[in-house]
Amino acid sequence: MYKWVDEKGTTHYGERPPQGRKAQEVEQRLSKPGPAPAKAAEPDWKAKDLEFRSRRIEAEQAEAKQKQQDAANRQACNQARDHLAQMKTARGLYRLNDQGERVYESDEERRASTAQLEALIAQRCR
Repeated sequence: MYKWVDEKGTTHYGERPPQGRKAQEVEQRLSKPGPAPAKAAEPDWKAKDLEFRSRRIEAEQAEAKQKQQDAANRQACNQARDHLAQMKTARGLYRLNDQGERVYESDEERRASTAQLEALIAQRCR
């Protein structure tokens, strides 16, 4: 292996010396190549597919849970509205005491119960 510098100052290497130029013989040294540059580990298509499927299953489960919760809220809302309608149309509201006797609500208690139920409906029925 030979090394020489041209008229522009550029260093060149070659197996043969150039004609009419002064060249210096260079000792060949073989070195072990360094480790290959670390390539970012990319998951293969199977891993990507599994990840996609698991995300889709989680999303479907969350959606099903939300639908179930919405249905339960609608049912509770409808029951509260029905109860309010019954309270407004009933002549006398009562509850049973410990002896099983009817205890009728006063007008004030009835208004308070109605207001409480209306507040509950406003909160649950959106």
